[in-house]
Amino acid sequence: MDDMLQIGQLAEYVGVTTRTVRFYHQRGLLPEPERNASGYRSYGADAVLRLTRIVTLASAGVPLSRIQDLLEASDETFAAELVEIDADLRDRIRRLQDDRARLADLRAGDGLVLPDVLARLIEHLRSAGVEKAAADHYRDVWILIHALYADKLERWLKESVAMFEDPGYRQNLVRTFEVAHLPPDAPEVAQLASDTVDWIIANRDTQDSTWLLQSSLDDPLANELLQTQWANHPAWLKLGELVAAGLRERGIEVPGQA
Repeated sequence: MDDMLQIGQLAEYVGVTTRTVRFYHQRGLLPEPERNASGYRSYGADAVLRLTRIVTLASAGVPLSRIQDLLEASDETFAAELVEIDADLRDRIRRLQDDRARLADLRAGDGLVLPDVLARLIEHLRSAGVEKAAADHYRDVWILIHALYADKLERWLKESVAMFEDPGYRQNLVRTFEVAHLPPDAPEVAQLASDTVDWIIANRDTQDSTWLLQSSLDDPLANELLQTQWANHPAWLKLGELVAAGLRERGIEVPGQA
């Protein structure tokens, strides 16, 4: 095969397009032959072999900037370069996997910027039928708390995993969203308050930790930002009052409501 191939034939032998061949000419990887008397460029066996090596290296993920050196390298240098390139590719794969994980988090939404225990709690609310806008708002409040009081929240969460996973706590939380739009004097609000008091008394250690966290959130500006995030539902205000009153009747004083 002595310089008898035209560019289309060369491309077909190697399994690429003529555009790819011209691209490698432009990058200086594949020497561009002189035109013959008929005005065509003719390629021989050397061009087929060199283009095959270029395509193989490029397909393996070798950067074009390094292919030229590899084509001219000795066997020993070639092997050493491949080891280094392999390490680079492994690092790129790891970064791509990290990017995919972040994309998965974005699709999941709740787990992107929240600790796992809170993301699971919000997922429970969604699966329990809490309307999307309410669950999203609840998530956003926790995101804000996490941004404003990250260290304090992280320490408290380590002690409160059992509370968030507790079926009684989760059930009462779902019911809190269910009564949000009811009149404050609705019997469901009073019943939920009574059940909440029972749960708090049965889980006093956990609740004491929660009250300790609440009392430690002492940045006035941050707390003002948080207050603006809570929807103004009269039923929730009434619920809070009934729970505090119920606890006082049982001899427990709620911090900040004495």
